[in-house]
Amino acid sequence: MKQYTGYIGTYRSVQSNHIYRFVLDAESGALTIPEPYLPVPDSKYIALRDDSVLVSTVRREQGAGLAVTNLRLPSPHVTAEALGDPGAGCHVAIAEDHVFTADFHAGTVTCYRLNGLQPIQEHTIAIAPHAGCHQVLFHNDLLLIPCMELDECRLFSAVDYQPRGVIRFPKNSGPRHGIFDRAHRYLYLVSQKDNTISCFAVQDTHFSLCGRLPLLDAPVSSCDEAAAIRFSPDERFLYVSVRGAEQIIVLEANGSQMQILQRIDCGGQHPRDIALSPDGHWLLSANRCSDDITCFPRDAVTGLLGPLCSRVPIHEGVSIVFDTTEKGR
Repeated sequence: MKQYTGYIGTYRSVQSNHIYRFVLDAESGALTIPEPYLPVPDSKYIALRDDSVLVSTVRREQGAGLAVTNLRLPSPHVTAEALGDPGAGCHVAIAEDHVFTADFHAGTVTCYRLNGLQPIQEHTIAIAPHAGCHQVLFHNDLLLIPCMELDECRLFSAVDYQPRGVIRFPKNSGPRHGIFDRAHRYLYLVSQKDNTISCFAVQDTHFSLCGRLPLLDAPVSSCDEAAAIRFSPDERFLYVSVRGAEQIIVLEANGSQMQILQRIDCGGQHPRDIALSPDGHWLLSANRCSDDITCFPRDAVTGLLGPLCSRVPIHEGVSIVFDTTEKGR
């Protein structure tokens, strides 16, 4: 039986103050009930490097910042922490020996260097209070930071952290999360406020808009908000979650050409994050407000999602990562 181990970060609450671990049966799509794995409160966003180094946001009584652990330790424990952030971040991204946390409310991005597993705070990029910094993306020697409340994606040098440009979006669109294809020829970025997806052709450090597409035919609720975006393993399909509408949108992506193929109910409320299994056969949705994870089968040829096949409870679930090492056979 093939299995994949997944980890999910959570908002801090009486019922959720850990990073949790679960197992996905790669043949049936069945999920185990997530169990507490690491005592990391406010682990809203987590990221994994090389299937061994797990980083997450953290907020404790003495401060907020970054928690780091090695998943290959005989017994799980937080290896090191740095608590120099103004508040708990909403996103964390890892690239080789550097980690970045984005703080939505403070409008800052904190840059850490990993000395072994010890995070050393190097620099804070201060954009503007309440700028809505919601992600950090890497492109060549650039950092891209979508700023939801500024309707901009700010560009900074990954070497000296100086400003390197701006990608502007329509007023009140609210750029939130983006993803590059592996060749970095295209950048796809979803906007939370107007529920659109934008495609930019990328040439060196230039980003040219070549398409923008509404994710919804019409508003479903007064609080429709696009959130996460993920690629299929073959990069033919994109998957976007929309909260309020409680939908997962399936798009065919052929360079600048985007086409919506399917809109499917996420099976819960407030799909904060979505993740594809390492083999691409399953899509999971972390539904924060219904306190569950749902799982859907995925057709690798058509990209379409099948009916809900599994659901397990988890309080305040936010972000999902997979250990891509297969277990079993």
